Amino acid sequence: MTAPTLTPEHIKDLPNWLREIDVALAANPQVAITGNLRDFVILPRPGTPHPRFATVIEALSTLLSIAGHSCQITFDIVSGPRVLHDNESGSAAAVLSQLDRKASDSGTTQLRALQQLLESVAVSERPMCLVIDNASRLTPGPDFSDPEFHRVLVVAEKLLSTARRNPVPGPHITPLYNTVFWLVDQENDLPHWLVATDTVRVVSIPAPTFGQRRTAVTSLVPSLPGGVDLDPTAREAVIESYAAQTNGLTLRSITEVNRLAIDRRIVATSIEDAIRTFRVGVPDNPWQDPALKQRIREGAKYLGSRVLGQQAPIRKTVDILIRSTTGLTGAQGSGDSSRPQGILFFAGPTGVGKTELAKSMAELVFGRKDAFIRFDMSEFSSEHAEARLIGAPPGYVGHNTGGELTNAVRHNPFSLLLFDEIEKAHPRILDKFLQILEDGRLTDGNGSTVYFSEALIVFTSNLGVYRTDSQGERVPVVSRGRPYIEIESTIRAAVSEHFTKDIGRPELLNRIGDNIVVFDFISPRTAEDLVPMFVDNVTRRVHSISGTHISVADSVIQQLVESACERLDFGGRGVGTIVETMLVNPLSRALFEMDISTAHATVTAITQDSTGWMVTLS
Repeated sequence: MTAPTLTPEHIKDLPNWLREIDVALAANPQVAITGNLRDFVILPRPGTPHPRFATVIEALSTLLSIAGHSCQITFDIVSGPRVLHDNESGSAAAVLSQLDRKASDSGTTQLRALQQLLESVAVSERPMCLVIDNASRLTPGPDFSDPEFHRVLVVAEKLLSTARRNPVPGPHITPLYNTVFWLVDQENDLPHWLVATDTVRVVSIPAPTFGQRRTAVTSLVPSLPGGVDLDPTAREAVIESYAAQTNGLTLRSITEVNRLAIDRRIVATSIEDAIRTFRVGVPDNPWQDPALKQRIREGAKYLGSRVLGQQAPIRKTVDILIRSTTGLTGAQGSGDSSRPQGILFFAGPTGVGKTELAKSMAELVFGRKDAFIRFDMSEFSSEHAEARLIGAPPGYVGHNTGGELTNAVRHNPFSLLLFDEIEKAHPRILDKFLQILEDGRLTDGNGSTVYFSEALIVFTSNLGVYRTDSQGERVPVVSRGRPYIEIESTIRAAVSEHFTKDIGRPELLNRIGDNIVVFDFISPRTAEDLVPMFVDNVTRRVHSISGTHISVADSVIQQLVESACERLDFGGRGVGTIVETMLVNPLSRALFEMDISTAHATVTAITQDSTGWMVTLS
């Protein structure tokens, strides 16, 4: 079907980047076009309210035709030169015919043909334009050292000062250049000595705006299952939701979402399911699984059995999970949000269960241990460690391998991501979380987009627990025994001060919002519960390895509890250290020396002498 003819009066309806090129036709002999090159472009379709979806090449050709440039040639390294559009005189075909004769006489390579084509177009006495498609692929190397390619670029530079301007029948009053267009992935795919001049204009094609996405989906909704049956109010609601949820997607991707919805019979009112499936590649939505809702109903009990003495953090965590399963994440915003399903900032003393609660959340929600992915942010204290998270940029060693974070989410979008000791990360690395927390996506070193919209994000931190005094000593700010409300307010204030004043990232704190969860110190009552739990773990391990049943006398457990209560400032890890030092180490020694045929033994006492702790077995 022939594309409808556009006239100069339609230029005002074209995207801004095309209008910028229209301005450049009389002022710049060469134009470098970069940005969103592989997307569709929305062009008006005279006589109908429905737009036309065109490629960038087709849109550029349409603009040139409106301007009166009816003789257009395109070139790419695969197909070589060909006519893009020609007038009745056949000027473009004549130029290519002449090049073909030269090539047959001398065995010209593609790059040599491009050089000759550049020279022919630039000095032609007839109005003519050349579009070099995929110019970033003209040579396989990352630089401009290939002799033939370098000569093409040098010729292009020389032609900047010798390019002709010819009268063109159209809306422009002054003569127009025989413009050469370079379509490149990035501006630096051409040497700076070519593009960094006043005579070469660089035009960037941006990602589609909300208005452009809305225009696109308006024409697509009727093709969805049930789309034509929607009443005007329902259709408008679907269009608004569709356009809002496709933020970050190209127009080409939106058309693919539409095809996916049609293929999987997803009705128009459930278009968010098609968008999510397109982004993460998984058709099922575990967040809407009835089994998950049932597990979360028992969530406080389950998490409370794994993390002792932290009722307030557990209650806050369960509230976040309930919000996610009801689909209300980000519901306070004006549009449908693609933010992560949950964002939590666990703060408090060491060893009180922050990491354990994150692990338990992952198992509760996703039902598997491999859904828990931990990043120790002390390993990302240097600015250059960013490459480990998202991958090295092109041209650097390892850029093809991707980043640890982006790879993990790409392979497992339904997961819990724990960023441990976040305050130790370099502030430049923290900037990466701005896009993750706000838009639920991140671009890796290769330029691919990774979506975090199905993940849980958990940060942990010890901010506000200690400070460095004037002598450089680390002294506690909060201590065990103070009321929880006082501990919570002190730690929250320290977290706020760190992000706003210390590192100057208040926008990151704003995205975390009120999801700062403060953990309390381990209490003696919690220690009384932890010690038997740790002892049971030890006895089960002994039985699984050696088959020996070990019992521990109540008096021994009480002795361990009393010692553990003296180390509560170190949290659960301090309790575990006491059990290891007083029970596990001497028990290991006793079992090593014991007759392996012993089926049962009881630890009746633990004692200490100058050599260390010992157990008495009977």
